[in-house]
Amino acid sequence: METNMVRLHGLMAMAPLLLGAVVPHAAAATAPRRAATPAATALSIMAYNVKGLPWPITSDRTADFTRIEARLLAMRARHAQPHVIILQEAFTSPAKAIARRSGYRYIVEGPSRDLQSPVAPRASDRPFIDGASFFKGERSGKQVGSGLVLASDYPILSVHREAFPAFACAGYDCLANKGLLMVTIKVPGNATPVTVVTTHMNSKKSSGVSQTRSLFAYRRQVEFIDAFLARYRNPDLPVILAGDFNASSAERRSFLTAHSAANWTTKRRLPIDNALQHCLKSGAPCGRAVPAIAATVFQKGRDWQFFSPGYRASIQAIAMAVPFGRERDGTMLSDHVGYRVTYRLTQALIPHTPRRRAII
Repeated sequence: METNMVRLHGLMAMAPLLLGAVVPHAAAATAPRRAATPAATALSIMAYNVKGLPWPITSDRTADFTRIEARLLAMRARHAQPHVIILQEAFTSPAKAIARRSGYRYIVEGPSRDLQSPVAPRASDRPFIDGASFFKGERSGKQVGSGLVLASDYPILSVHREAFPAFACAGYDCLANKGLLMVTIKVPGNATPVTVVTTHMNSKKSSGVSQTRSLFAYRRQVEFIDAFLARYRNPDLPVILAGDFNASSAERRSFLTAHSAANWTTKRRLPIDNALQHCLKSGAPCGRAVPAIAATVFQKGRDWQFFSPGYRASIQAIAMAVPFGRERDGTMLSDHVGYRVTYRLTQALIPHTPRRRAII
C-alpha cells in the first residue's frame, strides 16, 4: 500500500503536459538533412513504447532516450529511418523530444491531460464506476496526457484526437488521459493519402487492479475505438493502426481481434491484417529477414500494427526490421521492442466511393 501511495502522489505532483502543435518543428532544421525522397509509393511505420514514465515510477532515462535519438539519426544518414515513428509512454519532456531531435519535421501529440471525451457512461457501467478506488488512482483525475507522439517526414494533412471516456480505465492507468490519435499523411508518389491511427490501451498487471476490472475497462476502450473509426475514418484511404494494444491475455486478444475484423473496416468489405502475424507466415514478402524476436513480440500481444486497404488504394506489408530490440550486451533501451514495417501502396480496389455508413 505504501509503495502504491508513493507512486500515486509522485504522479499527482506533476505539472500538466501541454499539447503539441500540428506544425513543422523549426528545431528539426538543425538535424542532419535527409536526401530528397525519390518518388515512391512506400511508407514505413515504427511504433515504440519508450517507457517515458515520470518519477517516481521510473528513474531518469535520458541516457536511453539519447541513444534512441542517435540510432534514428544514424538511420536517417543512411536514408533508412522510418518515415513515421509513433511513441507511446512519452510522458516526460525528454521522451517527447525524441521525435524532434531525430529530425522529423511534422510532429503531433495525442490527447492532452485536459481533453475530455463526450461519451457518457451507460447504465451497465455504473457498478464498475462505483467500484473505483482512490488508492489505485481511479478517483484522482488525469495527471498526465496520453503519452502519444507521432512524428512524420511526410506532410500531415489532418488530425483527429479523442480521449477514452474518463470512466473507461482501470487502476493506475486512470492517471493518464489515454485515447486515440489519427492523422492523414501525404505520401510522395502516391495520389491517395494514408490514415495512421495510434493508441495505448489499458494495461493488465501494471494497472494494479484485478484482471476482471482491467478487462472491463479494456473492452470499453475497444468499443470506443470502433466508434472513433466509424466517425473519422475515410474508407477511400488505406489505414494503419499501430500502438500498444496490451492484448496480453486470451480474453483481451479474442475481443480485440473480433472487433478489428468486424468494426475497423468498412461494412466488412475490406480485409484487415496484423503486420506481425502476416510477416511471420511462410512465404510472406515481408518475412524474408524477420528477426526471431518478432515472434515473441507477436505472442506478447502488445506492440501490434494492423493494416487495411481503402477503396482508392490498396496496401501491402513488404518488409520488416527491428531497430530497437535487444542490444549486444542483452539489455534493451525500453521494456518494449521497436520494429519497423514498410508498406507498399498500390492501385485502387474499387473505382468508385460507396456511401459512407451511418454513425449511430
